[in-house]
Amino acid sequence: MTAPPTIARASTRGLLGGGSLLGVAMLVANAGNYVLNLYLGRVLTPAEFSDANLMVTFLFTLTSIALCLQLVAARFIARSDELGFPGDSDRLARRLRRTALIAGLAAGLILAGAAPVWSAVFQTASPWPFVILAVGIPFWLVQAVGRGIMQARLLLPTLALSFVIEMLTRVGLGILLVASGFGVIGATTALSVSFVVTCIAVSISSRSVGGPEGEGIAGREVRQYAALVSVLLLGQIIANNSDIFVAKAAFTPTEAGIYAAIALVGRAVFFLSWSVATVVFPVVARRHAAGDSSTSVLRGGILAVIAIGAACSLGALWMGGPVLEIVLGPAYGGLSVPLAAYAGATTLFAVGNLVASSRLSQSRMTESWILLGASVVQLVLLLIWHDDIAELITVQYIAMGSLLIALSGRAVAQRVRSSDRSLRRAEP
Repeated sequence: MTAPPTIARASTRGLLGGGSLLGVAMLVANAGNYVLNLYLGRVLTPAEFSDANLMVTFLFTLTSIALCLQLVAARFIARSDELGFPGDSDRLARRLRRTALIAGLAAGLILAGAAPVWSAVFQTASPWPFVILAVGIPFWLVQAVGRGIMQARLLLPTLALSFVIEMLTRVGLGILLVASGFGVIGATTALSVSFVVTCIAVSISSRSVGGPEGEGIAGREVRQYAALVSVLLLGQIIANNSDIFVAKAAFTPTEAGIYAAIALVGRAVFFLSWSVATVVFPVVARRHAAGDSSTSVLRGGILAVIAIGAACSLGALWMGGPVLEIVLGPAYGGLSVPLAAYAGATTLFAVGNLVASSRLSQSRMTESWILLGASVVQLVLLLIWHDDIAELITVQYIAMGSLLIALSGRAVAQRVRSSDRSLRRAEP
């Protein structure tokens, strides 16, 4: 069988074309998911919309596992293929798929087994959506491994297609089931079915290629890298989702639904800014490996994230409420100010996340630990102060402002130490 493509053999034109196609596909997939969210917000009551959004939030809490599996697969399989040992890659892929399946089954059992408890805590109309979502989680984690394999082997068009397939299945089936009267259960069923369909497609595209085997990939090295990445991802999960969980548990179902609509804007800001981090990460890593400075790259990335956040905040302040009133209904018409405020808080977090991820590409962990600490502080403050929407947003400003202050202090301290070392070396 033909050896998998490697970075060394791939043409610049092919990488740019595949990367562009992947970017467009992810943009289309996110747009489709937002269309579904807007449709749900329009046809469901605020309380029902809150329940449907809670299922997505539960899923996002497991994103750290999925992304860890994908990044581990992408890094080590690319390395083994480049060294000419695709057989080692195949063995690692099988190990990761087993790990993903076991983790998915465990998470699914916890979610389904405690469904009545989750339903009572988060005030949902039925425990069944938790059970339905639990069925899809193992497929979701296994597909993450497959996507990591495709990423490593530069199967970018196929990887792009997987995102479109997932979106089309979810949106098409979701609208069909909700329009047929199945409500939140129908929307959750579409979510789980989209994982099953995509998992099948990804498994076919990322099948074993065969070939020579080397000494294999040490499990200890894989676990160490996974732990390295998990710190940053865990901080992301807590920061992005803790407020939604608190709102769902503390607010009335209608208030929680309104807050869920506000949070959609914040998630849009984060996902748009994450595209900047995706580009900055490999560029910083390459410059670090070459011994070059990456300060200008990081500075440009920060400016880009701030520009994205400012545009979203101003747009939300100017026409956020009226647009939501047209799309979702009159219950959402007066949300321009909280929408803009939420987008601003998310921008602060996005800047901190960019800094932490760029340092992680240099194998520097301190910034990731700072981000995780700020996320935990946010969660603690949310558990203390959650009387209304304004209070939830204010708490996020406090936590994310503290994050940027801590990261800035860390950067200044590093610069001072670097200057001191330079002066000592210059002394006769």
